[in-house]
Amino acid sequence: MRIFLTSILFFFCISLQAQNFLSWQFNDRYFSLSAGTGSATYFGELNSKNSISSNISMLSVGVEARLLNRIGARLEFATFTLAGDDSNASDSTFQRQRNLSFSSRNLHGQFHLTYYLRPYQGDYYKRWSFDPYLFSGVGYMKFEPTAELGGERYNLREALTEGTEYKKWVTTIPLGIGAKFKVNEFLNVNFEASYHFAFTDYLDDVSTTYATEYANVTARLLADRKDEVGVVNPEFYDQIQPGAQRGNPNNKDSFLLIGIKAEIFLPPNLFKGKNNAIIKKPSAY
Repeated sequence: MRIFLTSILFFFCISLQAQNFLSWQFNDRYFSLSAGTGSATYFGELNSKNSISSNISMLSVGVEARLLNRIGARLEFATFTLAGDDSNASDSTFQRQRNLSFSSRNLHGQFHLTYYLRPYQGDYYKRWSFDPYLFSGVGYMKFEPTAELGGERYNLREALTEGTEYKKWVTTIPLGIGAKFKVNEFLNVNFEASYHFAFTDYLDDVSTTYATEYANVTARLLADRKDEVGVVNPEFYDQIQPGAQRGNPNNKDSFLLIGIKAEIFLPPNLFKGKNNAIIKKPSAY
């Protein structure tokens, strides 16, 4: 959390510096606001085939400032669903016999710097019709993996399926690529994809070994679900027992976000009082 708050403070400090020293170039439309949707794919123990999700579950909103000729900074918040299921694994594999699954609705805030492959044109309305970019930074995410049992959904973190307590907040590192397409004077449509490294192996509640004892029967049934599919592979079936290996702690979980966004350029006098116009016509066109 401290890293994320420090990044936000750094963002605003840099923004103020840029506005002060570069106002001769960027004072017409310095900030832009974006909102979008897209898909989210989880990568970890419960996605053995590394399949890309096509389900639309992400909603995002963000604000961006153009700092330098090729550098911008964005603060963004998003919510999306991550899910994985051993039933999608190949027949007779350990994953198929293990038969675990999870789903989580996540809240994600991130700050990142953007590097534009083409230089700024000097005025927002003169921007490129096609404007590709790269970005990276730091994020902070709340996650709560859940699973269904007997028609009800349970919180897996609270069930202590591996006898381990883990935090529901995690730091993430995004690496992304995108492109902006100019629609008109004030509007862009942006496409982007970003891969996020998570500093946890518990996005899916699977990491180390089966717990040796459980608080109740429900927790045990959530942790060990091999009997729900019967004997898929006798060798793996016999291996699954208290204290046995359940996941791979050496590989941290991660996720991929693919989205489309609408971006509108905010007027420079938006916060200067109600007597100023909301949309200011550019001095040249």
